[in-house]
Amino acid sequence: MSQKILLVSRKGIMTSSLQSPLEADLPVIDISQFPQKIEGDHLQHHPEVVKLGKACEEWGIFRLVNHGVPQDLLQNVLSVSKDLMSMPMEVKDRVTTSDPPKSYMRKPGIPIPFETFCFLDIPNPDSILEMSRKIWPEEGNLKFCEAIGAFSSYLSDLAQRIIKLILVSLGLDAESFYHSDFEKCKALLRINGYSSHGKSNGEEALIAHADRGCLTILRNDEEEGLQVRSKEGKWINIKPSPHSLIVNLGICFNAWSNDRYMCAVHRVICKGWENRLSVPLFLSFADDAQIAAPDTLLNKDNPRRFKPFIFSELQSELRKEFEKL
Repeated sequence: MSQKILLVSRKGIMTSSLQSPLEADLPVIDISQFPQKIEGDHLQHHPEVVKLGKACEEWGIFRLVNHGVPQDLLQNVLSVSKDLMSMPMEVKDRVTTSDPPKSYMRKPGIPIPFETFCFLDIPNPDSILEMSRKIWPEEGNLKFCEAIGAFSSYLSDLAQRIIKLILVSLGLDAESFYHSDFEKCKALLRINGYSSHGKSNGEEALIAHADRGCLTILRNDEEEGLQVRSKEGKWINIKPSPHSLIVNLGICFNAWSNDRYMCAVHRVICKGWENRLSVPLFLSFADDAQIAAPDTLLNKDNPRRFKPFIFSELQSELRKEFEKL
């Protein structure tokens, strides 16, 4: 494989066909098997770490269980998110700004209408409070702020632990590489809504793509529709599981691992629902960060596969790719 700035060299990363999907479940990782503080590399032979490494290598996506996020909080997040999405359009438009990462956005012109609320600098509660006061000017909706604030805090802590465990699975010192390469990563929480508007089952609500950052932690509602593409190119239906979270690796971690770990190509299709909701947290590098596989992961059999690149360059190139669709 020649060196490239982008990982769009994987055939069809942003395209897809509508062949009949397979039924299978994702690898399941029990994070309660590990201590709260992940240090060094002494856990690399732990059975759950070995399983994690295989999941990242073969799938780039896995199901996280016993994650510590209270079940009532998971339900509250969906409840307040549905309340937010049900607000009149003119009210939601109050949140639209010139800065998309801190804004409400809607795309009515695509095949399936899509809208999203973006919260940058998570888990900073100020960004959540600022947005809620624009939607609910009188009181700012304390229930919404508490649920989204607590959820983003839990997910931010989980993201840090997961990154460290993945580093251990690569045989690396978790603390050292986390501080040198991942400590300055930023978190973005989004509340996404999809409306089928009478579209047929099997039509795409979200086109096939890979997330651009390091990893994504996803809380879905109970509606089906999420699919992931296997290493062999087959689409797999991901069944809803209200007690678990979905974690997938993005393009940047695929590059940082020198293509050892996959970035999960996924999409959402209509499955008989009128509206569908998801609440993902994205962990990404800073705009000016350089992404390059460390020398520790390189050898004569595994030379550097992709040129080092700046994260903002990746975002710019991906925007160009999407504009061509």
